[in-house]
Amino acid sequence: MVHYDMYRMGWQQFEHMVQSFAKDVLGNGLRPFGSGRDGQREADFRGRVAFPVGAGRTWNGHGVVQAKYREQHAGTLSDSKWFLGEVQKELKRWQLKKLQSKNVPSYLLFATNVSLSGVEEVGGKDQFETTMQRWSQELGLRGWYVWDYSELRTMLDNNTDIRKRYLEQIITGDLLEELRQLLPQPSALEIDRLAAYTVSELTSRQWVRTGDVGYGDGSKMRLADIAVDLPCSIGEPSTGPKVRRYKAAAAALARGNATYTSVSGRGPAGVVLVGGPGQGKSTLCQLVAHTYRLAFLAETDLTVFGPKAEEAVLALRSRLAHAEISMPVKRRWPVLVELAKVGAAISRQEGTFSLLHYLASQLNIKGRTTPPASLLDWMKSWPICLILDGLDEVPDSRVRAELVAAIGAFATDAAGEGVDLFIIASSRPQGYNGEFGEAVDCSEFRLVELTETEALAYSEALTGVRQADDPFLADQVTDRLITAVHGRVTQKLMTTPLQVTIMTALAEDAVDLPSDRFELFDRYYRVVYDREVSKPGAVGELKTLRGHIDHLHEEAGVRLQRSAQRPSGSDPVVAKREIRKLLARRLSAAGFEDSDADSLAEKLIRLSTERLVLLVSRRTGKYEFDVRSLQEYMAARALTTGEDAAIITGLRQLLPVSHWRNTWLLAAERLLSKREHLGEPLVEMITEFDQESVEASITCVGADLARELYLDNFATEFPRLRRALLSSALTLFSDPSPELGPVPRRLLEAVKSTGDSREQAMLLEALHLHARADLSSLAAKVLSDNSTGMDDLAKQARITLSEGRRYVRPRSLTGGESVVALRAALEAYRGGNAGATALLDSLEGVRPFSTEGVWVPVDLLQALEADDAREILVRLIRRLKSSRPEVARYATLALRTRMSRPTI
Repeated sequence: MVHYDMYRMGWQQFEHMVQSFAKDVLGNGLRPFGSGRDGQREADFRGRVAFPVGAGRTWNGHGVVQAKYREQHAGTLSDSKWFLGEVQKELKRWQLKKLQSKNVPSYLLFATNVSLSGVEEVGGKDQFETTMQRWSQELGLRGWYVWDYSELRTMLDNNTDIRKRYLEQIITGDLLEELRQLLPQPSALEIDRLAAYTVSELTSRQWVRTGDVGYGDGSKMRLADIAVDLPCSIGEPSTGPKVRRYKAAAAALARGNATYTSVSGRGPAGVVLVGGPGQGKSTLCQLVAHTYRLAFLAETDLTVFGPKAEEAVLALRSRLAHAEISMPVKRRWPVLVELAKVGAAISRQEGTFSLLHYLASQLNIKGRTTPPASLLDWMKSWPICLILDGLDEVPDSRVRAELVAAIGAFATDAAGEGVDLFIIASSRPQGYNGEFGEAVDCSEFRLVELTETEALAYSEALTGVRQADDPFLADQVTDRLITAVHGRVTQKLMTTPLQVTIMTALAEDAVDLPSDRFELFDRYYRVVYDREVSKPGAVGELKTLRGHIDHLHEEAGVRLQRSAQRPSGSDPVVAKREIRKLLARRLSAAGFEDSDADSLAEKLIRLSTERLVLLVSRRTGKYEFDVRSLQEYMAARALTTGEDAAIITGLRQLLPVSHWRNTWLLAAERLLSKREHLGEPLVEMITEFDQESVEASITCVGADLARELYLDNFATEFPRLRRALLSSALTLFSDPSPELGPVPRRLLEAVKSTGDSREQAMLLEALHLHARADLSSLAAKVLSDNSTGMDDLAKQARITLSEGRRYVRPRSLTGGESVVALRAALEAYRGGNAGATALLDSLEGVRPFSTEGVWVPVDLLQALEADDAREILVRLIRRLKSSRPEVARYATLALRTRMSRPTI
């Protein structure tokens, strides 16, 4: 007989299981109640029920079901004593209710996870019977019963549906062996394959190629050697001294311990990891997946999978313990999906896309594909964690709309089938406006910058592995990075895992450490290249044809970046023949004979992919960058090569597009470094962008770009340019927002700490003007929050908010509430206008989830492609800015999101 561990499942799930059994045994007349330890009833019934089974007299009247759950097993005698004490407490409560002339049941059914001994007179069962007999006359009880562990175990054995629903929470011992016994035969036949897939994913994805993350020698490093949990904020701004910092992986795993089924009353739900370039989103997704894999394989005999599997499991367990990441209570089976590949599949497929069918097609185990029906059957038997990595890598609006719809349909179908589904997704903040909220109820975890301590700890982990045999060099690297992390400029380049990794690689060579992000990647590329050139026996072409190899990487970067924004380019690659043809043409133009150009192009491609290893080939004849930030760096080099006028025109076209934002920032830094004379026209382009149209003045895309450049320490040697950027960025404080979010908060803190009196005076003046113009603006909130004390900001607050002026906080709306409010405002305003009608139609059928984030439905974005629809929304924003600022703000977000979409 199988043993079930009912001490693992927790009191809430135990109550749910007892309710399920009670409904199955007592019939549909049973009324379950919400969870609670002391409510005195988990369910009740009235009338005749066929219970106790086999008894001469069945119950007929009012009865109550009560669950008694003990957290830890303490031995049969102690457990029995505890249970009887709990029963006595309940009977006394019923006695008090009777004295108060309240209803008291005639029948009591207790359920407990402790085992009651059957020893005559002194055993727990006889003691329970004696207790109930003694109280029966006092309370008028006509019947009672107890389901203890032994009886519940038998009931689980006999009820497949309930057993499958709670299987993960009660199973113990060797997982594979237990599942073979407990699941139906067809499912049991798949268990070995599922376990093999889990082990395969764990071992094949355990490596981090250090050539991809900062080291140029192509070596590999285990995730088990360097993995760390990363800091995040949850449901609040992601910057500032008062921000509460959580550990993202640990917090996500804790959320995953809940039950997300229609039976639990929650349904599928999840979290979204939002973080910038190189901030570790994908690594976190892999780390969470590995943690669930380890939990799934707990107590499983791994010897059948070989020594490598055992070694990988032991190493990961050790690292997770070091990172203070606990094993999850709920051992969800993880499925990790790269959304770029899903987007590519959607663009190729005709008709409706099914995420279930896609997932099944990816589970190729032991050379056999997995039928979708088999996958669904498994999901109904075991809780699932679906990890969706990289929504930002699906920039095309149509493909993204179909993807979000497919995720929503999958979640809805899963809920209908009783699947316990927890989703973890990731995206960059640029261009992300809570789309996952359309598909499933979710919370945002915003990754925050590493502190100095966290950055140095991560660097030491890298150096400890890289320089295990050279402690002297390891100490030197650490000393150099300590200096860098305390520098006002260089500390900004050690705030993400990718930045720390590259800085650590550069510090190994004792080079001067960079001062901006473009220089960070540029130094890294040069160090990787110089290392290859300096190796004994280095190929001559690496030295003599460096310019052509640079061009190869730049063209690959910009072509991949352009390809990624097309509907079919969510998983972009560049064909070898395309690069070879391009390179051969360049070599011919440089004077090489046509007969030599082709063979030389082939050789340069081989050197680039086999020696420099920035470009990799996962598919025959196709190339890509393993690290997206390196692709964007090379694209930035390509965008800033050529005639001045062409460069400025190209950057102007890409300015509002979020897909190009990181590339744009890198390009701006390179332009100022290499072509100083273009710094002024570049800044003018940014600061004048928001004055080019009414729509642009509302969306403030130029101001937001100015903010990012200012915070990136752009143009620190040119104070006039920085002040121009700051002046534009400060218009963001005119936004009528109920909270000082991470965007304006970082800007506020940066200006306050700069030490530049002119910039600080600009801040105070902007806050004064925007607060006087609109008392619901962020400027008014900043002044209101800082009105005490004697610093300049407090003095300005008392001047601005004088004569009875007070900050007026706009309402805070969720994504669903924002949609409803905008719909109502359009309904009142449209007056037969076709544009307004199109906007209203786009909001029909949108599910108003009460998510923490605010999202813009894709249908609304598509409707805003029409000029008349945008014109209507601009008019509505102006009309509502004073009376309904929260609706105006949401409509502005919709316009800004539409403007940031790529145009093909």
